[in-house]
Amino acid sequence: MRFQRSLIYLNRIFSAEMMKQMDVQVTSTQMFMLHFIRESGSCRLTALAEKLDVQPGAVTAMIDRLGRSGYVTRENDVKDRRVIRVRLTEAGEEIINKSHELRKEIVAKYMESLSSTEVETVTVLMEKLVASAQTLSNEAN
Repeated sequence: MRFQRSLIYLNRIFSAEMMKQMDVQVTSTQMFMLHFIRESGSCRLTALAEKLDVQPGAVTAMIDRLGRSGYVTRENDVKDRRVIRVRLTEAGEEIINKSHELRKEIVAKYMESLSSTEVETVTVLMEKLVASAQTLSNEAN
């Protein structure tokens, strides 16, 4: 239970600090969407909905806001014109790059109080947790 509380708290303060320092009007969910779109190159709205485990209509509304902010564009799929794909704009790429740099700075600041041995221990344990989560996620799918 202590671990769970700590993880939730860290996530909350980390996300709040990221959003405050980013100085943009993007929610953490929208930022996650931008990262997913970047990893995909371009993606279908239905893929985003599945990834977020929400209804496609909710994704459409978020993509509309990101589009109005200039972070994404919609385009018809070359193979099936009925399919809409979402792609990052240059501004979308910039906000992702900025978030990566900021994340490095914040994590480094949080880790300053740890010795190099403690940093290595935390890293190894987090990697094990990630591997376990990926395995469980793959089994569920």
